[in-house]
Amino acid sequence: MPKFNFLATTIGTVLGLGVVAAMPNAHAASLIPSREGEIKTNLGCFVPTTLCIDTTPLGYTVTSLDFDGAGGYGPSRLFVDDRATSNTYVGSSLKVSFGTKDAGTNTGVNEYWLRPVAITESGRLPENGQLEVGRFLFEFTKVMSEITLDFFDVEDIGTGVLLINSSPVGSSMLSAGKNNGIQTLTFYNVKSFEVQLGNAYSSKFPKYGDGVNLGIKGTPKAVPEAGTTLGLGALAVAGMFGLRQRKKSVLAG
Repeated sequence: MPKFNFLATTIGTVLGLGVVAAMPNAHAASLIPSREGEIKTNLGCFVPTTLCIDTTPLGYTVTSLDFDGAGGYGPSRLFVDDRATSNTYVGSSLKVSFGTKDAGTNTGVNEYWLRPVAITESGRLPENGQLEVGRFLFEFTKVMSEITLDFFDVEDIGTGVLLINSSPVGSSMLSAGKNNGIQTLTFYNVKSFEVQLGNAYSSKFPKYGDGVNLGIKGTPKAVPEAGTTLGLGALAVAGMFGLRQRKKSVLAG
Protein backbone atom coordinates (compact mmCIF):
# COMPACT_ATOMS: atom_id res chain seq x y z
CA MET A 1 0.00 0.00 0.00
CA PRO A 2 1.62 3.26 -1.10
CA LYS A 3 1.96 5.94 1.56
CA PHE A 4 2.92 9.54 1.06
CA ASN A 5 4.24 11.16 4.21
CA PHE A 6 3.87 14.90 4.62
CA LEU A 7 4.28 14.84 8.42
CA ALA A 8 8.01 15.47 8.86
CA THR A 9 7.87 19.20 9.59
CA THR A 10 4.75 18.99 11.71
CA ILE A 11 6.04 16.11 13.83
CA GLY A 12 9.26 18.00 14.53
CA THR A 13 7.30 21.04 15.68
CA VAL A 14 4.94 19.00 17.84
CA LEU A 15 7.72 17.07 19.52
CA GLY A 16 9.52 20.35 20.22
CA LEU A 17 6.48 21.58 22.10
CA GLY A 18 6.16 18.30 23.97
CA VAL A 19 2.41 18.05 23.40
CA VAL A 20 2.07 14.77 21.52
CA ALA A 21 1.06 12.75 24.55
CA ALA A 22 -1.44 15.40 25.57
CA MET A 23 -3.34 15.43 22.27
CA PRO A 24 -6.75 13.71 22.27
CA ASN A 25 -6.88 10.48 20.28
CA ALA A 26 -8.68 10.74 16.93
CA HIS A 27 -9.95 7.81 14.92
CA ALA A 28 -10.54 7.49 11.19
CA ALA A 29 -14.20 7.59 10.23
CA SER A 30 -16.04 7.19 6.96
CA LEU A 31 -16.58 10.49 5.15
CA ILE A 32 -19.29 9.09 2.90
CA PRO A 33 -22.86 10.14 3.76
CA SER A 34 -24.90 7.19 5.00
CA ARG A 35 -27.79 7.70 2.62
CA GLU A 36 -28.24 7.45 -1.13
CA GLY A 37 -28.54 10.46 -3.38
CA GLU A 38 -26.52 12.94 -5.41
CA ILE A 39 -23.56 14.76 -3.86
CA LYS A 40 -23.94 18.52 -4.19
CA THR A 41 -21.03 19.84 -6.25
CA ASN A 42 -20.33 23.02 -8.20
CA LEU A 43 -22.84 21.61 -10.71
CA GLY A 44 -25.57 21.68 -8.09
CA CYS A 45 -27.96 18.72 -8.11
CA PHE A 46 -30.36 17.68 -10.83
CA VAL A 47 -32.30 15.42 -8.44
CA PRO A 48 -35.09 16.62 -6.11
CA THR A 49 -33.94 18.57 -3.05
CA THR A 50 -34.60 15.63 -0.71
CA LEU A 51 -32.05 13.54 -2.66
CA CYS A 52 -29.39 16.27 -2.87
CA ILE A 53 -26.65 15.66 -0.28
CA ASP A 54 -24.65 18.56 1.15
CA THR A 55 -21.26 17.36 2.44
CA THR A 56 -20.30 20.51 4.33
CA PRO A 57 -21.54 19.04 7.66
CA LEU A 58 -18.97 16.29 7.08
CA GLY A 59 -16.24 18.91 6.69
CA TYR A 60 -15.63 19.02 2.95
CA THR A 61 -16.91 20.20 -0.41
CA VAL A 62 -16.65 18.59 -3.84
CA THR A 63 -15.94 20.27 -7.18
CA SER A 64 -16.52 18.30 -10.36
CA LEU A 65 -13.79 18.96 -12.94
CA ASP A 66 -13.75 18.43 -16.70
CA PHE A 67 -12.74 14.82 -17.19
CA ASP A 68 -10.53 15.10 -20.23
CA GLY A 69 -10.11 18.73 -21.26
CA ALA A 70 -10.99 19.01 -24.92
CA GLY A 71 -12.01 15.33 -25.15
CA GLY A 72 -15.46 13.84 -25.28
CA TYR A 73 -16.35 13.94 -21.55
CA GLY A 74 -17.22 16.92 -19.37
CA PRO A 75 -17.62 17.21 -15.56
CA SER A 76 -19.21 14.13 -14.01
CA ARG A 77 -21.98 13.86 -11.45
CA LEU A 78 -21.27 12.13 -8.13
CA PHE A 79 -23.64 9.92 -6.16
CA VAL A 80 -23.75 7.91 -2.95
CA ASP A 81 -24.90 4.40 -3.83
CA ASP A 82 -25.68 1.15 -2.06
CA ARG A 83 -26.02 -1.74 -4.48
CA ALA A 84 -28.65 -3.33 -2.25
CA THR A 85 -31.23 -1.03 -3.83
CA SER A 86 -31.99 -0.01 -7.40
CA ASN A 87 -32.49 3.71 -7.97
CA THR A 88 -33.62 5.94 -10.82
CA TYR A 89 -32.87 9.64 -10.58
CA VAL A 90 -34.86 11.88 -12.90
CA GLY A 91 -34.23 15.57 -13.54
CA SER A 92 -35.30 18.07 -16.17
CA SER A 93 -32.63 16.91 -18.62
CA LEU A 94 -31.02 13.80 -17.09
CA LYS A 95 -32.14 10.33 -16.03
CA VAL A 96 -29.70 8.08 -14.19
CA SER A 97 -30.48 4.45 -13.39
CA PHE A 98 -28.57 2.25 -10.92
CA GLY A 99 -29.58 -1.39 -10.73
CA THR A 100 -28.69 -3.98 -8.11
CA LYS A 101 -26.53 -5.57 -10.81
CA ASP A 102 -24.18 -3.28 -12.74
CA ALA A 103 -22.64 -3.91 -16.14
CA GLY A 104 -19.17 -4.03 -14.61
CA THR A 105 -18.68 -2.43 -11.16
CA ASN A 106 -20.49 -4.22 -8.35
CA THR A 107 -19.68 -3.10 -4.80
CA GLY A 108 -20.73 -5.02 -1.70
CA VAL A 109 -24.37 -5.01 -0.65
CA ASN A 110 -25.24 -2.61 2.20
CA GLU A 111 -22.06 -0.60 1.63
CA TYR A 112 -22.06 3.10 0.75
CA TRP A 113 -19.66 4.17 -2.01
CA LEU A 114 -19.13 7.36 -3.98
CA ARG A 115 -20.18 6.58 -7.53
CA PRO A 116 -19.26 8.94 -10.39
CA VAL A 117 -21.51 9.26 -13.42
CA ALA A 118 -19.83 10.18 -16.71
CA ILE A 119 -21.48 12.77 -18.92
CA THR A 120 -20.34 13.53 -22.47
CA GLU A 121 -19.71 17.07 -23.65
CA SER A 122 -23.02 16.82 -25.52
CA GLY A 123 -24.88 15.91 -22.31
CA ARG A 124 -25.33 12.21 -23.04
CA LEU A 125 -25.20 9.57 -20.29
CA PRO A 126 -23.24 6.50 -21.41
CA GLU A 127 -24.79 3.24 -20.18
CA ASN A 128 -27.73 5.18 -18.69
CA GLY A 129 -25.37 6.58 -16.07
CA GLN A 130 -23.46 3.38 -15.36
CA LEU A 131 -20.07 4.53 -16.66
CA GLU A 132 -18.34 5.36 -13.37
CA VAL A 133 -15.63 7.81 -14.38
CA GLY A 134 -14.95 11.36 -13.19
CA ARG A 135 -12.43 13.86 -11.90
CA PHE A 136 -13.12 15.64 -8.62
CA LEU A 137 -11.53 18.11 -6.21
CA PHE A 138 -12.22 17.48 -2.51
CA GLU A 139 -11.53 20.42 -0.19
CA PHE A 140 -11.65 20.08 3.60
CA THR A 141 -12.66 22.92 5.91
CA LYS A 142 -9.87 21.85 8.27
CA VAL A 143 -6.64 19.96 7.72
CA MET A 144 -7.05 16.19 7.98
CA SER A 145 -4.14 14.50 9.70
CA GLU A 146 -4.80 11.39 7.61
CA ILE A 147 -7.09 10.29 4.81
CA THR A 148 -7.48 6.83 3.30
CA LEU A 149 -8.91 6.41 -0.18
CA ASP A 150 -10.31 3.04 -1.25
CA PHE A 151 -10.65 2.53 -5.01
CA PHE A 152 -13.08 -0.22 -5.95
CA ASP A 153 -12.64 -2.24 -9.15
CA VAL A 154 -9.60 -0.62 -10.76
CA GLU A 155 -8.98 -2.91 -13.75
CA ASP A 156 -7.14 -0.54 -16.09
CA ILE A 157 -4.73 2.39 -15.86
CA GLY A 158 -6.02 5.95 -15.41
CA THR A 159 -7.22 5.98 -11.79
CA GLY A 160 -5.38 7.71 -8.97
CA VAL A 161 -4.66 10.90 -7.04
CA LEU A 162 -3.39 13.80 -9.14
CA LEU A 163 -2.84 16.53 -6.52
CA ILE A 164 -2.51 16.78 -2.75
CA ASN A 165 -2.85 20.30 -1.35
CA SER A 166 -2.63 21.62 -4.96
CA SER A 167 0.76 19.94 -5.50
CA PRO A 168 1.45 17.00 -7.85
CA VAL A 169 1.98 13.65 -6.17
CA GLY A 170 4.34 11.07 -7.64
CA SER A 171 3.59 7.34 -7.82
CA SER A 172 -0.08 7.74 -6.89
CA MET A 173 -1.64 6.39 -10.10
CA LEU A 174 -2.88 2.86 -9.60
CA SER A 175 -2.01 -0.17 -11.69
CA ALA A 176 -4.60 -2.51 -13.17
CA GLY A 177 -5.97 -4.89 -10.58
CA LYS A 178 -8.40 -7.77 -10.26
CA ASN A 179 -12.14 -7.54 -10.85
CA ASN A 180 -13.97 -6.08 -7.82
CA GLY A 181 -10.70 -5.64 -5.95
CA ILE A 182 -9.89 -2.69 -3.67
CA GLN A 183 -6.69 -0.64 -3.87
CA THR A 184 -5.87 1.86 -1.14
CA LEU A 185 -3.86 5.08 -0.88
CA THR A 186 -3.16 6.92 2.39
CA PHE A 187 -2.07 10.57 2.72
CA TYR A 188 -1.21 12.82 5.67
CA ASN A 189 -1.85 16.50 6.49
CA VAL A 190 -4.42 16.93 3.73
CA LYS A 191 -6.39 20.12 3.07
CA SER A 192 -7.44 19.11 -0.45
CA PHE A 193 -6.97 16.38 -3.02
CA GLU A 194 -7.79 15.94 -6.70
CA VAL A 195 -8.70 12.44 -7.82
CA GLN A 196 -9.43 10.76 -11.14
CA LEU A 197 -11.75 7.75 -11.14
CA GLY A 198 -11.94 5.25 -13.97
CA ASN A 199 -10.96 5.31 -17.61
CA ALA A 200 -13.56 6.16 -20.24
CA TYR A 201 -11.16 5.18 -23.03
CA SER A 202 -10.15 1.79 -21.67
CA SER A 203 -8.38 -0.50 -24.12
CA LYS A 204 -9.35 -3.48 -21.93
CA PHE A 205 -13.03 -2.50 -21.93
CA PRO A 206 -13.63 -0.47 -25.09
CA LYS A 207 -17.39 -0.93 -24.95
CA TYR A 208 -17.98 0.01 -21.30
CA GLY A 209 -14.80 1.71 -20.06
CA ASP A 210 -13.28 1.00 -16.67
CA GLY A 211 -15.63 2.19 -13.93
CA VAL A 212 -14.29 2.86 -10.43
CA ASN A 213 -16.03 3.78 -7.16
CA LEU A 214 -14.45 5.62 -4.21
CA GLY A 215 -14.47 5.21 -0.46
CA ILE A 216 -13.02 7.83 1.93
CA LYS A 217 -12.01 7.59 5.59
CA GLY A 218 -10.41 10.45 7.44
CA THR A 219 -8.99 11.60 10.75
CA PRO A 220 -9.27 15.30 11.68
CA LYS A 221 -6.07 16.96 12.78
CA ALA A 222 -5.82 16.72 16.56
CA VAL A 223 -5.45 19.89 18.61
CA PRO A 224 -4.64 20.26 22.31
CA GLU A 225 -7.66 20.67 24.55
CA ALA A 226 -8.05 24.12 26.10
CA GLY A 227 -7.16 22.94 29.60
CA THR A 228 -4.20 20.96 28.29
CA THR A 229 -2.85 23.98 26.44
CA LEU A 230 -3.11 26.13 29.56
CA GLY A 231 -1.41 23.44 31.61
CA LEU A 232 1.46 23.17 29.12
CA GLY A 233 1.90 26.95 29.22
CA ALA A 234 2.07 26.91 32.98
CA LEU A 235 4.64 24.12 32.89
CA ALA A 236 6.75 26.08 30.42
CA VAL A 237 6.66 29.17 32.65
CA ALA A 238 7.49 27.07 35.71
CA GLY A 239 10.40 25.46 33.86
CA MET A 240 11.82 28.84 32.88
CA PHE A 241 11.42 30.12 36.43
CA GLY A 242 13.21 27.05 37.82
CA LEU A 243 16.05 27.49 35.36
CA ARG A 244 16.52 31.12 36.39
CA GLN A 245 16.51 30.18 40.08
CA ARG A 246 19.16 27.54 39.41
CA LYS A 247 21.38 30.06 37.61
CA LYS A 248 21.08 32.46 40.55
CA SER A 249 22.05 29.70 43.00
CA VAL A 250 25.12 28.80 40.94
CA LEU A 251 26.20 32.46 40.79
CA ALA A 252 25.66 32.89 44.49
CA GLY A 253 27.75 29.81 45.14
